[in-house]
Amino acid sequence: MMRSLFSGVSALKNHQVRMDVIGNNIANVNTVGFKSSRVSFRDILSQTLQAASSPQGGRGGVNPMQIGLGMALGAIETDHTQGSPEVTGRQTDMSIEGNGFFILSDGPRRYYTRAGLFGVDRDGSLASSVNGMKVMGWSATGGAIDTDKEIGTLEIPMGKTINPIATTTVKFGGNLDSRIKGLWELSKSEIMVGTDKYTVDLTETGVFGEWALKIAGTSSETVKIRYGANGQLECVDTNGDPLSQVSVDSSTFDLALSGSQATIGGLTIEAEGDVKASGTLHPPQVTQTVDVFDSLGNTHSVNFIFTKTDVAADTSTWRWEAKGGDAHTDDGTVTFDAKGNIISVSGTPLQFQPAGANPVAIMPDLTAVVQNASEGTLVFKSQDGYPQGTLIGYSVDESGTIIGEYSNGLTESLGQIATAVFSNPTGLLRAGDTTFVVSANSGEPEVGQPGRGANGKLTPGSLEMSNVDLSQEFTDMIITQRGFQANSRIITTSDEMLQELVNLKR
Repeated sequence: MMRSLFSGVSALKNHQVRMDVIGNNIANVNTVGFKSSRVSFRDILSQTLQAASSPQGGRGGVNPMQIGLGMALGAIETDHTQGSPEVTGRQTDMSIEGNGFFILSDGPRRYYTRAGLFGVDRDGSLASSVNGMKVMGWSATGGAIDTDKEIGTLEIPMGKTINPIATTTVKFGGNLDSRIKGLWELSKSEIMVGTDKYTVDLTETGVFGEWALKIAGTSSETVKIRYGANGQLECVDTNGDPLSQVSVDSSTFDLALSGSQATIGGLTIEAEGDVKASGTLHPPQVTQTVDVFDSLGNTHSVNFIFTKTDVAADTSTWRWEAKGGDAHTDDGTVTFDAKGNIISVSGTPLQFQPAGANPVAIMPDLTAVVQNASEGTLVFKSQDGYPQGTLIGYSVDESGTIIGEYSNGLTESLGQIATAVFSNPTGLLRAGDTTFVVSANSGEPEVGQPGRGANGKLTPGSLEMSNVDLSQEFTDMIITQRGFQANSRIITTSDEMLQELVNLKR
């Protein structure tokens, strides 16, 4: 029999295998995470008709004569190049940008896939929507993820509650206006005593916390109103001696002051037993109201009051005061340098005892506050307390961390998805459902965090499409078809030659 017949048969058989692989590639052109395969051929051992001979004497060497005995499959290899991402917007859809595989488990065995088509089952477990296998990773404990421990299944427990935490720090930011000063408002600028008319004027002296009071008739006397050493308002003459009366022409006026730096002050001007004029002092204050929480999550309103108390050559001092929680009050001071930066903060925490809850102690954090000559923008920024919250949503970041979103506005890590890389991913064995399992030549999986080391980062809200290249597949199909046709001609031609041989008998 002619050897060409067997060569043609082997070629037909193996070209059919190649067509089967191409058909499978094209069939999965829209399969999420699918990896195409390619077929390579090899020749079979050749029959040697004459061995090679070396040059001898005056004759040259002779090359060997061999006839090939056909072809066989060389390899069927999986192409693990990355497919294009398709944006879906679903948080549980994920693709890997770079190397790595998602790790799935059906219980006793682990599988590896690039198809990040995941969802949450009725038990809250993150699982593959394709085959129901559970996604593996590290679960969080109290919001902390320990990636040194063994991986396990991941859960997203919708409706989970987080306990309330009592407030201990309230953080402020923004600017305290360095130009702010106490402001007097007079009820009258002109007063009458009998038939005599007098004018009343209150002006700043240029010294912080000091004003000049002038009651003018035909003659006048200037009185200073200022904050005393104890912070209380007082009247003094030009020598600094206390005054309670001032005489102008034939009239005597009684002066009475009340209030301090920390409170609204008052001025009363009397003559002949009647109140002739009054004034109200608005201290240099800024107030912020903050809702804080106790250990049960109850809300308490606290007023933080900042009052400017002193201006020195190169410093300014403000008094902070906290009032709230059954009227308990605590205070301290904050001092700024000539550039408007904080030098020091002193004081004791506001403390109160809510009914049925643990004692609350709150200290303001003023590290982000400055004092400059611009509009006051003091604002409450944050606090470290919060009420009870319920898990109402979640998201996944590029590192695979599942971040839970609670109804109280807090977020907490619920777990982290793990990925695995292999030294030879082409050696993985297909296991159906777009998954792979470890083989003897793939190497063992190296489990790691997405975005770390050789592990590619995740792209949430997208899926990796098939990496099948249709133009390449159609080209290979044509080549394979032509190869099959050509080898079928070898068989028919060899058959005709055998027929001619048989016909020699005629």
